[in-house]
Amino acid sequence: MISQQRHVALLVALCLAAGIPIFLLSGTVAAPYTQLGSSLLACLGTVPCLTAARKVGGSARLGWRLLAAGSLSWGLGNFYWSWNELVAHAEVLFPSLADIGYLLFPLLATAGLWLIAGWTSIGTRLTVLLDGLIVGCALFVIGWSLTVRDVWEAGADSALAFVVSMAYPVCDIVLATVAVLLAARTRRGSRGIGLLLLLGLAGMTVSDVLFALDTSAGTYATGQNSDAGWFVAFSACGAAGLLATRWPMTFDHTGMTARWQTTLPYAPFGLAALVVAVQTLTGVGVDAPEAVPLMIGFLLILLRQLSTLLHNSTLTRTLRHQAYHDPLTGLGNRALFLERLEGALGAGRPVAVLYLDLDDFKMINDSLGHDAGDVVLRVVGERLRACFGEPDTIARFGGDEFAVLTGRVHDLTGQAQWLLGLLHEPIEVGARTVRLGASVGLAVSDGSTSSEDLRKNVDLAMYAAKAQGKNAYAMFAPSMRQGFDQEVRWRAELRQALAENALHIAFQPIVALGDRRVAGVEALARWHHPELGAVTPDVFIPVAERAGLIGELGLLVLRRACVEFASWPGSQTAYLSVNVSPSQMIDASFPSKVAATLYEAGLRPGQLVLEVTEQALADESEVIGTLRRLREFGIRIAIDDFGTGYASLRYLHRFPADIVKIDRTYVQDIARDPAAVHILGTLWQLFGAIGLTAVAEGIEDQAQAAMLAELGCQVGQGFLYGRPGPLGAISTEPVTAG
Repeated sequence: MISQQRHVALLVALCLAAGIPIFLLSGTVAAPYTQLGSSLLACLGTVPCLTAARKVGGSARLGWRLLAAGSLSWGLGNFYWSWNELVAHAEVLFPSLADIGYLLFPLLATAGLWLIAGWTSIGTRLTVLLDGLIVGCALFVIGWSLTVRDVWEAGADSALAFVVSMAYPVCDIVLATVAVLLAARTRRGSRGIGLLLLLGLAGMTVSDVLFALDTSAGTYATGQNSDAGWFVAFSACGAAGLLATRWPMTFDHTGMTARWQTTLPYAPFGLAALVVAVQTLTGVGVDAPEAVPLMIGFLLILLRQLSTLLHNSTLTRTLRHQAYHDPLTGLGNRALFLERLEGALGAGRPVAVLYLDLDDFKMINDSLGHDAGDVVLRVVGERLRACFGEPDTIARFGGDEFAVLTGRVHDLTGQAQWLLGLLHEPIEVGARTVRLGASVGLAVSDGSTSSEDLRKNVDLAMYAAKAQGKNAYAMFAPSMRQGFDQEVRWRAELRQALAENALHIAFQPIVALGDRRVAGVEALARWHHPELGAVTPDVFIPVAERAGLIGELGLLVLRRACVEFASWPGSQTAYLSVNVSPSQMIDASFPSKVAATLYEAGLRPGQLVLEVTEQALADESEVIGTLRRLREFGIRIAIDDFGTGYASLRYLHRFPADIVKIDRTYVQDIARDPAAVHILGTLWQLFGAIGLTAVAEGIEDQAQAAMLAELGCQVGQGFLYGRPGPLGAISTEPVTAG
């Protein structure tokens, strides 16, 4: 900004200095030739204006071009005057072709400045119109007192000459009006350009006024001191264009302007009133051309104040709407929801609150992009409106969280079911189709519950719905508070356990059923609580998922398992299998973290197998890229607990996997259910045909192992071959069935 200010100061100084030669040469033989200088400056000023036009778009581009055209027309008109006076030595009649060029400048410049400012909105146009009329009336009063009256009274040899004489000050008044309005709405970074344009206008006005007076009196002589204003004018126009090539003009069209900018249009009116007051006090009569515009200007000021009040009222409503509504969905926001909730509870009315959190919305954002996520959120807003109407309050709390405040406390569960059905209908996002689920919490107040307690209740209900799985709802019950307290405790203690490295790793052998040699070991996280003893993974793993700790926990297990496995004697002939969460797979940096872990432990990628549960297959687009990068690196992928969730033949065909682990429920049924035998036999044939290795989980007795071997199963895992324990307890020799 300092650099720009220095540029402006230098350009202003140069523009003022451009008029100095006139004063030095005035009255000399060379004085008439100074007109060539002003003509040259006017024509050269078109170049930076045209350059500025190329830097901007829209109406401003045409505006700078018109300003350039105005400068060129003035320069050509002045060349015509100079040619006749200096070369042809012919008397230049008034008016002449030169006056066409002169008068085109204020007309084209006025239109150009208007387009540069870009006043487009209806409210802005009305404000500018009123301000322009106020300034125009004021400047006419001032101009009449200083110049126009004398021109009017002097008359002219012809009606055309009289009209042209009057046109100079009037056109300058119009140009001055637009320039003042433009300066009033110029933002801080563009005020240098506005200053240069006003400087040029001032120079043009001074010279035009003196020219009109001298021409009317028949005393004008080329090269007199008053011509200096034209030098300053076109130097300033060119300098403004030059400055605009580096810092394009910006304007405030909202009416939210600084106080000095708001009062600027009224300053000329105050000056006009002062001129009339001085005339009155000095005994000079105030004639109709002064009194009428002054009265009109006063009425316009009153109208402008009324317009300002209406504008401020509209602006207040707009700002209130913005403060209480979500800009993306148009729904209410948290502030509006809480205000209406407090009002309803304060009135003692029974109300119900629904609080919903979209399932797996982060996956939509990460896989399809935030624009697609915005489309989905807008559709959710529309479906909420379809389910709940006035006087219910629907709000988006941010992200993928929504809430509804309703007085319809009866059949709330029916409303929740209807809402879940609506949300689950397909949403077209570009070429993709998305189906949503949500976890919905419900809570009811009879009017005596505080706002804070009601919000806590509905939070607990939402978490209870989330614990049920996807696309579920739950009504608050007092027992949930105990569960919530337990959840808070689990989370705090799990964070502490991670910080203190209190978790350890147990290993279970994966055995080749033929020779019973250890084909691999699976690393399993274990937590020994100082008070409760052993905490099972099915308790603390979901807690870690809900608390957002699963990434930290999973990476800790991977690192420790790799370090221990690297020093185990059987690591050269067996592989290490580690479970990973779907939440870890949507982390774009996960493959690089795995690679770094292997490098630090000194393991080869082929020694590691990462197990992914079937939940990761629910939206394959989220994890398929990550898994492919891992496989390209040489790491193998296993689908864990196959047969309990989302897996299908389509997934097996498209999913980048090497191993399939058959869930223990199939193995347990093999001895008593012939159907299970046929299913497993078919599965092993299928897996072999598509190049997948099958691992049977949950083998607990010799009969199960024998039947699995007959069906073609080559690898198994279960208590028959060893329970999870220290890695050092697993022998590299053939396993003896326990």
